[in-house]
Amino acid sequence: MTNPSKFLFDMDFAAQEEEPEIVAPPEPEIPKIPVTQHEEILEKARAQAFEEGRIKALQDLQTKQETLLTEEVNRLVVAVREVVYSLDEQQAAREKDAVGLAFLVARRLCAHLIARQPLAEAVALVSECLGPLRKAPHLVIRIAEKDVEALKSKVDPIVHEKGFEGRLVILGEPEIGRGDCHIEWADGGIRRDRKALEAEIDTSIRSYLRARGTPKKAQVSDTSAGKGTDV
Repeated sequence: MTNPSKFLFDMDFAAQEEEPEIVAPPEPEIPKIPVTQHEEILEKARAQAFEEGRIKALQDLQTKQETLLTEEVNRLVVAVREVVYSLDEQQAAREKDAVGLAFLVARRLCAHLIARQPLAEAVALVSECLGPLRKAPHLVIRIAEKDVEALKSKVDPIVHEKGFEGRLVILGEPEIGRGDCHIEWADGGIRRDRKALEAEIDTSIRSYLRARGTPKKAQVSDTSAGKGTDV
Protein backbone atom coordinates (compact mmCIF):
# COMPACT_ATOMS: atom_id res chain seq x y z
CA MET A 1 0.00 0.00 0.00
CA THR A 2 1.46 3.30 -1.09
CA ASN A 3 1.46 6.35 1.04
CA PRO A 4 -0.48 9.41 -0.20
CA SER A 5 1.55 12.39 -1.22
CA LYS A 6 1.67 15.11 1.27
CA PHE A 7 0.28 18.52 0.44
CA LEU A 8 3.00 20.85 -0.37
CA PHE A 9 2.31 24.43 0.71
CA ASP A 10 5.13 25.84 -1.30
CA MET A 11 3.40 25.16 -4.61
CA ASP A 12 1.89 28.21 -6.34
CA PHE A 13 -1.42 27.10 -7.87
CA ALA A 14 -2.34 30.60 -9.14
CA ALA A 15 0.66 30.64 -11.37
CA GLN A 16 -0.40 27.46 -13.03
CA GLU A 17 -3.94 28.66 -14.03
CA GLU A 18 -4.29 30.50 -17.35
CA GLU A 19 -6.94 33.07 -18.12
CA PRO A 20 -9.30 31.88 -20.96
CA GLU A 21 -8.98 33.94 -24.09
CA ILE A 22 -12.21 35.79 -24.96
CA VAL A 23 -12.82 36.05 -28.67
CA ALA A 24 -15.16 38.88 -29.69
CA PRO A 25 -17.82 37.98 -32.31
CA PRO A 26 -17.18 39.43 -35.70
CA GLU A 27 -19.11 42.55 -36.49
CA PRO A 28 -21.84 41.91 -39.11
CA GLU A 29 -21.00 43.13 -42.46
CA ILE A 30 -23.33 45.94 -43.53
CA PRO A 31 -24.43 45.42 -47.13
CA LYS A 32 -23.71 48.32 -49.30
CA ILE A 33 -25.29 49.19 -52.63
CA PRO A 34 -24.72 51.99 -55.03
CA VAL A 35 -26.63 55.25 -54.49
CA THR A 36 -28.39 54.96 -57.85
CA GLN A 37 -29.71 51.50 -57.02
CA HIS A 38 -30.81 52.75 -53.59
CA GLU A 39 -32.70 55.61 -55.21
CA GLU A 40 -34.36 53.21 -57.66
CA ILE A 41 -35.54 50.95 -54.82
CA LEU A 42 -36.78 53.96 -52.84
CA GLU A 43 -38.64 55.30 -55.89
CA LYS A 44 -40.30 51.92 -56.48
CA ALA A 45 -41.35 51.75 -52.81
CA ARG A 46 -42.83 55.22 -53.02
CA ALA A 47 -44.68 54.36 -56.25
CA GLN A 48 -46.05 51.15 -54.74
CA ALA A 49 -47.18 52.97 -51.58
CA PHE A 50 -48.82 55.68 -53.69
CA GLU A 51 -50.66 53.10 -55.82
CA GLU A 52 -51.86 51.21 -52.76
CA GLY A 53 -53.07 54.47 -51.22
CA ARG A 54 -54.82 55.45 -54.44
CA ILE A 55 -56.59 52.08 -54.70
CA LYS A 56 -57.65 52.27 -51.04
CA ALA A 57 -58.95 55.82 -51.55
CA LEU A 58 -60.92 54.74 -54.63
CA GLN A 59 -62.39 51.80 -52.73
CA ASP A 60 -63.40 54.08 -49.83
CA LEU A 61 -64.89 56.59 -52.28
CA GLN A 62 -66.82 53.88 -54.12
CA THR A 63 -68.16 52.49 -50.83
CA LYS A 64 -69.22 55.96 -49.74
CA GLN A 65 -70.87 56.65 -53.11
CA GLU A 66 -72.72 53.32 -52.99
CA THR A 67 -73.94 54.13 -49.48
CA LEU A 68 -75.10 57.60 -50.55
CA LEU A 69 -76.73 56.14 -53.67
CA THR A 70 -78.58 53.53 -51.61
CA GLU A 71 -79.81 56.21 -49.20
CA GLU A 72 -80.89 58.42 -52.09
CA VAL A 73 -82.72 55.54 -53.78
CA ASN A 74 -84.53 54.81 -50.52
CA ARG A 75 -85.51 58.46 -50.22
CA LEU A 76 -86.73 58.44 -53.83
CA VAL A 77 -88.77 55.28 -53.21
CA VAL A 78 -90.44 56.92 -50.22
CA ALA A 79 -91.05 60.12 -52.20
CA VAL A 80 -92.50 58.20 -55.17
CA ARG A 81 -94.69 56.19 -52.80
CA GLU A 82 -96.05 59.40 -51.29
CA VAL A 83 -96.64 60.91 -54.74
CA VAL A 84 -98.43 57.77 -55.97
CA TYR A 85 -100.53 57.69 -52.81
CA SER A 86 -101.35 61.37 -53.24
CA LEU A 87 -102.30 60.77 -56.87
CA ASP A 88 -104.43 57.80 -55.85
CA GLU A 89 -106.18 59.97 -53.28
CA GLN A 90 -106.70 62.76 -55.80
CA GLN A 91 -107.96 60.35 -58.43
CA ALA A 92 -110.33 58.72 -55.95
CA ALA A 93 -111.54 62.15 -54.83
CA ARG A 94 -112.07 63.29 -58.43
CA GLU A 95 -113.86 60.07 -59.30
CA LYS A 96 -116.04 60.35 -56.21
CA ASP A 97 -116.88 63.98 -56.98
CA ALA A 98 -117.60 63.14 -60.63
CA VAL A 99 -119.94 60.29 -59.71
CA GLY A 100 -121.63 62.39 -57.06
CA LEU A 101 -122.04 65.29 -59.47
CA ALA A 102 -123.43 63.01 -62.18
CA PHE A 103 -125.95 61.57 -59.75
CA LEU A 104 -126.88 65.05 -58.55
CA VAL A 105 -127.38 66.26 -62.13
CA ALA A 106 -129.46 63.17 -62.91
CA ARG A 107 -131.66 63.77 -59.91
CA ARG A 108 -132.15 67.43 -60.75
CA LEU A 109 -132.84 66.62 -64.40
CA CYS A 110 -135.26 63.89 -63.42
CA ALA A 111 -137.10 66.29 -61.11
CA HIS A 112 -137.41 68.89 -63.88
CA LEU A 113 -138.59 66.33 -66.42
CA ILE A 114 -141.19 64.99 -64.01
CA ALA A 115 -142.36 68.54 -63.31
CA ARG A 116 -142.79 69.14 -67.06
CA GLN A 117 -144.22 65.69 -67.93
CA PRO A 118 -145.41 64.03 -64.72
CA LEU A 119 -147.33 61.27 -66.52
CA ALA A 120 -144.70 60.19 -69.04
CA GLU A 121 -143.23 57.40 -66.92
CA ALA A 122 -146.63 56.24 -65.67
CA VAL A 123 -148.07 56.05 -69.19
CA ALA A 124 -145.02 54.12 -70.43
CA LEU A 125 -145.29 51.66 -67.53
CA VAL A 126 -149.03 51.15 -68.08
CA SER A 127 -148.44 50.58 -71.80
CA GLU A 128 -145.85 47.86 -71.04
CA CYS A 129 -148.16 46.10 -68.57
CA LEU A 130 -151.49 46.13 -70.44
CA GLY A 131 -150.30 43.86 -73.26
CA PRO A 132 -149.20 40.87 -71.12
CA LEU A 133 -152.07 41.51 -68.67
CA ARG A 134 -154.92 41.94 -71.19
CA LYS A 135 -156.58 38.78 -69.82
CA ALA A 136 -156.38 39.92 -66.19
CA PRO A 137 -159.83 40.43 -64.58
CA HIS A 138 -158.89 43.83 -63.17
CA LEU A 139 -156.01 46.26 -62.96
CA VAL A 140 -155.52 49.00 -60.36
CA ILE A 141 -153.30 52.00 -61.05
CA ARG A 142 -152.35 54.22 -58.11
CA ILE A 143 -150.83 57.65 -58.83
CA ALA A 144 -150.70 61.15 -57.33
CA GLU A 145 -154.14 62.58 -56.68
CA LYS A 146 -153.73 65.58 -59.01
CA ASP A 147 -152.87 63.36 -62.00
CA VAL A 148 -155.85 60.96 -61.93
CA GLU A 149 -158.00 62.66 -64.56
CA ALA A 150 -155.05 63.40 -66.86
CA LEU A 151 -153.93 59.76 -66.70
CA LYS A 152 -157.42 58.47 -67.54
CA SER A 153 -157.47 60.45 -70.76
CA LYS A 154 -154.07 59.06 -71.75
CA VAL A 155 -154.73 55.45 -70.72
CA ASP A 156 -158.10 54.92 -72.50
CA PRO A 157 -156.53 54.80 -76.00
CA ILE A 158 -153.87 52.38 -74.72
CA VAL A 159 -156.53 50.06 -73.29
CA HIS A 160 -158.19 49.72 -76.68
CA GLU A 161 -154.84 49.41 -78.45
CA LYS A 162 -153.57 46.61 -76.19
CA GLY A 163 -156.91 44.79 -76.15
CA PHE A 164 -157.26 44.84 -72.38
CA GLU A 165 -160.48 43.03 -71.47
CA GLY A 166 -160.57 43.50 -67.71
CA ARG A 167 -161.64 46.32 -65.41
CA LEU A 168 -159.23 49.24 -65.08
CA VAL A 169 -159.29 51.35 -61.91
CA ILE A 170 -157.22 54.50 -61.41
CA LEU A 171 -156.87 55.74 -57.84
CA GLY A 172 -155.26 58.88 -56.50
CA GLU A 173 -153.01 58.42 -53.44
CA PRO A 174 -151.71 61.37 -51.37
CA GLU A 175 -148.47 59.57 -50.39
CA ILE A 176 -147.48 58.85 -53.99
CA GLY A 177 -145.28 61.52 -55.56
CA ARG A 178 -145.77 62.91 -59.04
CA GLY A 179 -144.14 60.75 -61.67
CA ASP A 180 -144.55 57.59 -59.56
CA CYS A 181 -147.22 54.95 -59.93
CA HIS A 182 -148.18 51.54 -58.56
CA ILE A 183 -149.87 48.99 -60.79
CA GLU A 184 -151.56 46.03 -59.11
CA TRP A 185 -153.36 42.96 -60.44
CA ALA A 186 -154.77 39.80 -58.93
CA ASP A 187 -151.51 37.92 -58.41
CA GLY A 188 -148.84 40.62 -58.57
CA GLY A 189 -147.90 44.21 -59.01
CA ILE A 190 -145.21 46.65 -60.08
CA ARG A 191 -144.06 49.98 -58.69
CA ARG A 192 -142.23 53.01 -59.92
CA ASP A 193 -140.96 54.77 -56.79
CA ARG A 194 -138.49 57.56 -57.49
CA LYS A 195 -137.27 57.89 -53.88
CA ALA A 196 -136.68 54.15 -53.51
CA LEU A 197 -134.88 54.11 -56.86
CA GLU A 198 -132.64 57.03 -55.83
CA ALA A 199 -131.84 55.34 -52.51
CA GLU A 200 -130.90 52.14 -54.36
CA ILE A 201 -128.67 54.06 -56.78
CA ASP A 202 -127.08 55.98 -53.91
CA THR A 203 -126.32 52.73 -52.07
CA SER A 204 -124.78 51.25 -55.22
CA ILE A 205 -122.60 54.35 -55.69
CA ARG A 206 -121.36 54.21 -52.10
CA SER A 207 -120.55 50.51 -52.43
CA TYR A 208 -118.74 51.16 -55.71
CA LEU A 209 -116.66 53.99 -54.25
CA ARG A 210 -115.70 51.92 -51.22
CA ALA A 211 -114.63 48.98 -53.39
CA ARG A 212 -113.10 50.93 -56.29
CA GLY A 213 -111.66 54.13 -54.94
CA THR A 214 -110.36 53.25 -51.45
CA PRO A 215 -106.77 54.57 -51.03
CA LYS A 216 -104.13 52.30 -49.50
CA LYS A 217 -103.70 54.28 -46.30
CA ALA A 218 -107.27 55.43 -45.65
CA GLN A 219 -110.83 54.34 -46.17
CA VAL A 220 -113.40 56.56 -47.83
CA SER A 221 -116.08 57.26 -45.27
CA ASP A 222 -119.76 56.87 -46.03
CA THR A 223 -120.26 60.57 -45.38
CA SER A 224 -117.62 61.65 -47.89
CA ALA A 225 -118.77 59.00 -50.38
CA GLY A 226 -122.27 60.43 -50.40
CA LYS A 227 -121.14 64.05 -50.46
CA GLY A 228 -122.75 66.05 -53.22
CA THR A 229 -125.59 63.63 -53.91
CA ASP A 230 -128.29 65.53 -52.06
CA VAL A 231 -130.67 67.81 -53.87
